[in-house]
Amino acid sequence: MSYHIMLTKKVFDIKGQSQIQVQVMDTAAPQIIYFTLDELEKDELPEELKVYIRGILPQIEDGKWHYGGNH
Repeated sequence: MSYHIMLTKKVFDIKGQSQIQVQVMDTAAPQIIYFTLDELEKDELPEELKVYIRGILPQIEDGKWHYGGNH
């Protein structure tokens, strides 16, 4: 698998609703991919990436990789 999660953070849409943004390194490309969890339902992300994220979704939602902006 060429995907590795780098960090997650809470972002807000124009209506003020929060979402989790995920930053993933694709070592095969190489590139960094940014997306919010609601984008897992869209066809724009590679299927292998969707499977990887769904497999670790509970850890993402628990904040394992969460960056709060404070050091």
